[in-house]
Amino acid sequence: MVNEDHILKSDETEIPNMLTIEPGADLSVPEVQRTAIDTLESGGVIYLPKGGFELSKQERALILDTANILTRVPDIENGKPTIIFDPKRGRIKKYHYAQIHGKMMRAQIKDSARSDLEAIMARYGKWAENVITQLFPCYQQALDRKRVTYRPFSRNSTQALHIDSSYGYPTQGRSMLRVFTNINPVDRVRVWQLGEPFEPFVERFLPAVQVREPSWFFVMLVRLGIIDGAKTKYDQYIAALRTLGMRDKEYQESAPRKLMEFPAGSSWIAITDLVLHGAISGQHSLDQTFYLPVEAMNNPLRSPLRILERLTGETLA
Repeated sequence: MVNEDHILKSDETEIPNMLTIEPGADLSVPEVQRTAIDTLESGGVIYLPKGGFELSKQERALILDTANILTRVPDIENGKPTIIFDPKRGRIKKYHYAQIHGKMMRAQIKDSARSDLEAIMARYGKWAENVITQLFPCYQQALDRKRVTYRPFSRNSTQALHIDSSYGYPTQGRSMLRVFTNINPVDRVRVWQLGEPFEPFVERFLPAVQVREPSWFFVMLVRLGIIDGAKTKYDQYIAALRTLGMRDKEYQESAPRKLMEFPAGSSWIAITDLVLHGAISGQHSLDQTFYLPVEAMNNPLRSPLRILERLTGETLA
């Protein structure tokens, strides 16, 4: 048993279950790892009040004013567009667009800031990988490290409760394991809302899901390499469930939820196609996305893929 002073704090009555790993905890201790993997795979959130990733004084000064790094700041404060770093190519994607009130926009980075931002995001990705490797050594060989996302824009509007969908990055049945860190240089908190467990959410909206064959346009984008792989039925189901939940005003008003404040310097970890969540406020955060194959999980039956297959009676990946 791990019973040192406040190394672990777990409250299974929370929505969802929250596991706090206090500063100074040894992530390689078997009891810490067992508790962490059980929390993660059961749809909980792992919270590190002092995550360990820090910016230098010069880096904090760089992002303090978005005018230092961007040529244009959108007038809509909903946290978009984001900046995407591709760890395989070692650089920021130049043409990553987001739809904002019907318009396609992208974060236009100043040439003078690009190399510094890439250095921050590359270092963060390696740090996040180290954290995951320590906490979940059984995942190490199977994980596929994907994009690092930087959110430089302020969010002053509530994002609807949702599960993550893959968009141009199909998971093909793998889970989206993500590490988040609030790097706000003026110590502003990042606030999330966290929703009910995955299965009751799916049961509510599954009857309305309609899965269609991919359009010819999507198929063309896959062949051109613009979209990272073909979508499976799992990707289609997750995308449909996400959309149905986000557009249901009654559900968004009445669904159970918990508000969580993540201070600057803190980090949190979740399987985000399993955990319902939505950002409420905050500015300046980083997150690293990993794809986790079902077979690598300690209990594959807890994965969103296996839950969906059980509820639909179909093979989805």
